[in-house]
Amino acid sequence: MRHVAFINENTLGHPSYLLPFVREFARRPELGVTPHVLDAHPLPPDLARWGELSVRGLRKAGLDFHLARWRLAVSRHARRQLDALRARAPVAAVVVNTQSAGLALADLAPALPLLVCLDATFAQLARSPWFALNPAAAALLPLTLAPIRGRERRLFRAAARLFPWSAPVRDSLAADYGLAGERVEILPPSLDPAQFRPPERPRGAPPRILFLGGDFHRKGGPLLREVFRREFAGRAELHVLTQSDIPPEPGLVVQRGVTAHSAAWRAAWAAADVFVFPSRLETFGIVLIEALAFGVPVIASRTGAAADVLEEGRHGLLLDELSADALARALREVLENPAAAQARAQAGLARVRRDFDLTANAERLARHLHAAAGG
Repeated sequence: MRHVAFINENTLGHPSYLLPFVREFARRPELGVTPHVLDAHPLPPDLARWGELSVRGLRKAGLDFHLARWRLAVSRHARRQLDALRARAPVAAVVVNTQSAGLALADLAPALPLLVCLDATFAQLARSPWFALNPAAAALLPLTLAPIRGRERRLFRAAARLFPWSAPVRDSLAADYGLAGERVEILPPSLDPAQFRPPERPRGAPPRILFLGGDFHRKGGPLLREVFRREFAGRAELHVLTQSDIPPEPGLVVQRGVTAHSAAWRAAWAAADVFVFPSRLETFGIVLIEALAFGVPVIASRTGAAADVLEEGRHGLLLDELSADALARALREVLENPAAAQARAQAGLARVRRDFDLTANAERLARHLHAAAGG
């Protein structure tokens, strides 16, 4: 049995990636991995004061170096916890998700094997609004990211294995970092398909459009609401599960505080005729895999890894432009041609069982851990 540290960035959707693997290893001792979870966030007070400080007037252009400071603080917190864990347990390897939480670990390799999971490279994020919300910030990125870009490259070079979540991240590792070959292998977010059995859809009810997103605005909720009001109010229902404060209206049902895998969450999927994911800012979109696992037809923007997950439209409709007209056309296509929509959904379910199965991917990760740790 090998003791393995699992360092979790613990923000946004990252726990949904790492913790299923941790639970699988804890549930299956025959895999020979004893997991220890270290959360790199929230930060302790001393690092929070430094890492989360924002300077008014400089933040907009990134000149307060918040992007770099926060990541350095997160990685230092992870390193402190890892050092403490190694003092009391014979840690044989480290799995860190993501590189932000691993920036302070490169010097530990190769004596302590590092396996790095990542939903995006810093090079990808620098080309997106994640790192540059305006032209001034984009122009200054070479300066403001300098404190972490070199550390990222050192971590990648030191890693025994790099696990990009998706093909776009793998391609960035090759094109932007010159990293390819057997050290790089896609390990996507994974789930147990048996926990996501497609239910029987209710008959005779109005078509139900489903939106899930903690941040209603960042996930594209306002665009979907606009399209619903304009074309589908009165002949369909829009159900929104979010943490944002969104007022209900006729035909628009809002549920706040619904947690993943709860009874209310499952009921929302069970009654959905289509899931719409019009997010404008994403690195992956784990909810897309959940939609496919439930057998729900999907409409998604091309943000993040959506085109990879949906295999360029074979498992759901992709919006080439994120506009009200494009979204309305896609909704009409799904609701007016349910047989075609279900055929795509069934193909997506087959892909989940093939590529996103937690049992198979945890076994694969266990083999890599044992190999990296020496047999």
